[in-house]
Amino acid sequence: MSEYSADKIIESIAHVTTQADRELLEASLMSTLFELLKLKSISLYKIISEYDEKCCLITTDITDGKLTFHDPCEPTSQFLIHQITGLSQCIEKEQPVFIEDGRRGGETYAYPLINRSGAIISAFIICGETLSDCENKKLLTGYFQIYRNYACLLDDSEHDTLTGLLNRRTFDRDLERVLAGWKRPSDQNALGNHQQPRRRYCDEKHVNNWLAVIDIDFFKKINDQYGHLYGDEVLLLLANIMRKAFRCYDKLFRFGGEEFVVLLRSTSQKGAAAALERFRATMESYDFPQIGSVTVSIGYVEIADQGIAAVILGHADNALYYAKNHGRNRVCFHADLIEQGELTIDEPKIIESDIELF
Repeated sequence: MSEYSADKIIESIAHVTTQADRELLEASLMSTLFELLKLKSISLYKIISEYDEKCCLITTDITDGKLTFHDPCEPTSQFLIHQITGLSQCIEKEQPVFIEDGRRGGETYAYPLINRSGAIISAFIICGETLSDCENKKLLTGYFQIYRNYACLLDDSEHDTLTGLLNRRTFDRDLERVLAGWKRPSDQNALGNHQQPRRRYCDEKHVNNWLAVIDIDFFKKINDQYGHLYGDEVLLLLANIMRKAFRCYDKLFRFGGEEFVVLLRSTSQKGAAAALERFRATMESYDFPQIGSVTVSIGYVEIADQGIAAVILGHADNALYYAKNHGRNRVCFHADLIEQGELTIDEPKIIESDIELF
């Protein structure tokens, strides 16, 4: 057991739970455990299911005292689950496991994180000595239970209560993060005494980020004709289709009412257009109970370096309004509309009087 006193442990718990940002919460917890138990390494892996084989993404790790935030777009962040010592075992057993690690001269401890639906969404992998000692096991179990409970509270504050997608409050923060190159703020208190966090980036010369605004066509008529319960069901089903249509590291938001936003990470303009068109077509072909066909209009824009959040969102909105005014059920790219002379950069949002957007 560590030489830290009960007071020190309580102080560290109080500090961990001051974090209102999920990444900083995780980094603070990992930094605390790294110091308390004098670990060799600690890593967090997110379980993903969009591939045929079971895969995971490393999101954060501390090795040799250096904290690193990994960019999920990087191929080096993606692993098969069986490649990570202890990960497949804790997933199969749905409980923490200890594994003797002769290669590292210590033990590996794998702790799965289970969401409210009973699914394992991620896992901490810890390497160190005497992790299976009774007192150390109690310490680890206690910290992870506190983390899970607090993370659930954060999830409630960051997600829309109806659809489960991220909410407007979280969108504002995440768009600013994209504009800043996904760098985390300097915060030594959150990171303990470790060095400034590093982040591994995609090659900025070959990838771009995109913002798309999605609006359900004639949604007011759906509510008026079928009632709000059916309207809510449309929103729920649309959210499920979005989760299947986009990648695990694209960010999906319910912006308000029937309007949704997608932050597409690290893809080309062709790739962004294909993903959005695929989603639009899936929506059009889906048979919604009682209602039948429901379509969406989409406007999207490239997120330029050093851009202004309000301007970027405004350009995507203008492309959306153009789509709504020109037939609906279509995907419009702001830059194409500018090039074709259909919009100007400062184009006002002129909406035909019979169009109900909200």
